[in-house]
Amino acid sequence: MDQLSCLRMFLEVARRNSFAGAAQHFGVSRATCTKQVAWLERSLGVKLLNRTTKQLGLTPAGLQVLENGTDLLQRYDDLRESVHDLSRDVAGVVRVGVPPAFGTQRLLPVIGEFHERYPDVQIALSLLTVRKQETFVEQGLDVGIIIVPVLKDASFIAIPLAEARQALVASPAYLAKVPPITHPRDLQHCKCLVNWNKSPTATWNFTGPEGPVAVRVQGPLRSDFGDALKEAALAGMGISMHPYYMIADEIERGELQVVLPGYVPSGLDVYAIYSSRKNLPMRVQVFLEFLKEWARTPKSWSKGME
Repeated sequence: MDQLSCLRMFLEVARRNSFAGAAQHFGVSRATCTKQVAWLERSLGVKLLNRTTKQLGLTPAGLQVLENGTDLLQRYDDLRESVHDLSRDVAGVVRVGVPPAFGTQRLLPVIGEFHERYPDVQIALSLLTVRKQETFVEQGLDVGIIIVPVLKDASFIAIPLAEARQALVASPAYLAKVPPITHPRDLQHCKCLVNWNKSPTATWNFTGPEGPVAVRVQGPLRSDFGDALKEAALAGMGISMHPYYMIADEIERGELQVVLPGYVPSGLDVYAIYSSRKNLPMRVQVFLEFLKEWARTPKSWSKGME
């Protein structure tokens, strides 16, 4: 028998505490599962499991194999993949889903640098909306760039790329028409432009000198498209909330002004997500490594405009 296959079987039995569960996971009979674990025990010369009619228990040797075997198999899989990739050219298409504003304003320069290093790899960008983040694999994407307050789905492997602190902004023309805004409650009397994906109840949350503050807002425009809300703010229609990566240039040019700088809106984080470490094409691996390298350099838009 293959020792590595038997080790994989034992680890699955130990994790599930069940021969039947492990057999079902690998699509084999329970008898085959039992034989493979028994073969591993004979091969190692130790008993790994204490079996009774009602339960399984790990022996001290079994516990040590469980603790070290997972890392051993991962190293083997990584080695096999890296050796296999030596015979493959880094070429082809990497399909990336990304929110439109982040993609056009922040990711495109990264893709340009990536292309300089890997000219035979093409990047195919697709719009990745909040509603589609959970199904990016079904869309045929290799990598998803998502920007969320909390990463909820543990089925993805996530690479943190940057923080995305947010700010309230409005045009100087709009702010000249309204009374001074000194506290989030003043927003209840302002025209607010709401992103319903981020704030489905039109409630904006802040952290200020007195702690957390929440305020329900309203205004002439709601949208799930952040660029539309930013353009509305630039046109003087009201106050909008955006990550700094969307508005840093407009703030620097004076086209938008930060509202309530002493109150920090709830922040977001930028992640690259993908479905599995196994069988990743080399072109996807090098793209993910390039993103990790890019993420190591602090971004001027990441934590605000201090």
